Amino acid sequence: MNELISRLSQKLGLPESAVKSGIETVLGILAEKLSEADLEKLTSLVPGAADLLANLPKPSAAGAPSGGIFAIAGGLLGGAGEAAKVLGEFHKAGVPMDKIAPLARGFFDRVREAGGEDLIGRLMAAVPALGAILVGK
Repeated sequence: MNELISRLSQKLGLPESAVKSGIETVLGILAEKLSEADLEKLTSLVPGAADLLANLPKPSAAGAPSGGIFAIAGGLLGGAGEAAKVLGEFHKAGVPMDKIAPLARGFFDRVREAGGEDLIGRLMAAVPALGAILVGK
């Protein structure tokens, strides 16, 4: 994961801390939406993903989101207000609007290399808005 963060940092002209936070945002959204089996497959195929996920806030004991990334994870499936929350989370991570899609694509390119199109298809099925990021230029 450190190599990916470093490579995306150089490519996008962003600090490594912003790239790491952006990837954590993507992972938090996926953790909320993926099946346990798909999340386990993702974290086993992408070195460092499990470590980043381990550092994210956990859902509360009652099963409701506890805030932060989990509070906005539903935003990718919600309306414009929810989408704004997702964008806000990237902004808080230090990722400018014009860098969100390239950062996400860089991460998903790594996932595609490790897990193939089948895994990418399952990610897109779990979070349909990912399609726009993955096929956009």
